Amino acid sequence: MSAHDDDLTTDLNRELRGRSDAMHGSTLDFGDVQRRARSIRRRRTATAVVGAAAAVALIVPTAALATHSGHRDEPGPATQLPSPTQVTTTTADGRQPAAGVLDVSDLPTGSAPQMDYVYKGVLHLSGGGTAVVHTHYIPNRFVEMADGTTVWLTSDHGTPYVEIEDVDGNVHDPVPSTFDLSVNAMHSIVAWMTPAGQVMIWEGWASQPRPLGDPVPGTEWRLGPVTGVGAAVPGKAGPDCHDSVCTVIVNVPGATWQPWEVSESGTHKLLDGSYLSVADENESGLTIGYTKITDSGNCSKLLGGGEFQGFATCKHTLENFSPDGRLILGLPAYPDGAGPNQIAMYDLEGQLLFDRGSTLKVQPTFNQYEWEDDTHVLITVYQEGQWSLVRVASDGSMEYAVAPRPGVDVTVNPYVIPTGGAVPAA
Repeated sequence: MSAHDDDLTTDLNRELRGRSDAMHGSTLDFGDVQRRARSIRRRRTATAVVGAAAAVALIVPTAALATHSGHRDEPGPATQLPSPTQVTTTTADGRQPAAGVLDVSDLPTGSAPQMDYVYKGVLHLSGGGTAVVHTHYIPNRFVEMADGTTVWLTSDHGTPYVEIEDVDGNVHDPVPSTFDLSVNAMHSIVAWMTPAGQVMIWEGWASQPRPLGDPVPGTEWRLGPVTGVGAAVPGKAGPDCHDSVCTVIVNVPGATWQPWEVSESGTHKLLDGSYLSVADENESGLTIGYTKITDSGNCSKLLGGGEFQGFATCKHTLENFSPDGRLILGLPAYPDGAGPNQIAMYDLEGQLLFDRGSTLKVQPTFNQYEWEDDTHVLITVYQEGQWSLVRVASDGSMEYAVAPRPGVDVTVNPYVIPTGGAVPAA
């Protein structure tokens, strides 16, 4: 099938789904959503039934992990709401690409990243200056904890390890892991998995990591969200999973995808909401995840309940919530093997705020993305032989947080940005 035919098929599917995607939840302010979501969380099983009944039927189900690039010949319309928080100062030179197009070849330059990041093995601090990375192996991901600990995911010739740099600056010996890290919203509990499927956690001000629940069945796993809240107390171990009733979601791929919920009470299949894979859960208890996964694309939904219906879409995958839980990052429904080449944002009622993607002439790709604040996402982008760190706002505008620098190729990303973003302000 030609790229043009593929675009026609995608456009037809989207048109057929237009009726369902346009059906959003009731008009609610965010306080209403939070109050209802807390009620939803207390009645999670019942909510799943209501949410499934209220969710819009998915017409022409075209769903997950494929190699379609989703290029577009002409830019599409983009909605410009809400106004992003002003955290940047742009220059007069540079431009914005056409609406709907993801092109980072000539952007204005804004402020430096509001989070630490690694570039070619050197840690660049958000407040200015640099620091040495003391890990045994090459950093692949990292999480910064509220207690001052940094949990590094490193690799040695393709073998992943976790290395913990504690509050005193001591780096613990590498321990084998999988290529996944996940952290709760408060950055007080971080999770990873052993090659045997055991969830491991580090709790704030702990001295050693510990296992959580029982090993998850299977041979391949994808970490989902870590939940659990509680005020971190300097010098004390916690808030641990006993205090905060934390859970770690683990998604098991295969012929039949299945999410598992791992907690102090054990390891159990997660059946609420009929998700095949859970992507994220915000502090109010709203959940997003995959509902359809096929060789041609995927479909996602935000689980609602009661008067808040949630929404479903096959236009994008719903990836994760903004720090304040108001916005949702969208990525391609037809993933490219090199990394995403499309980015979008939604509000909680399913309104598409903007949608930018590659074209036949412009071929960027990005493979790391994290929320910088409530209305901005940082993405590491490769385009035309250069890597840049790009800030994308909720109105679809873009700017360089770090200007383009020559790169080896799309497979060698010199940047590592922190999983879960920066530690939330106290």
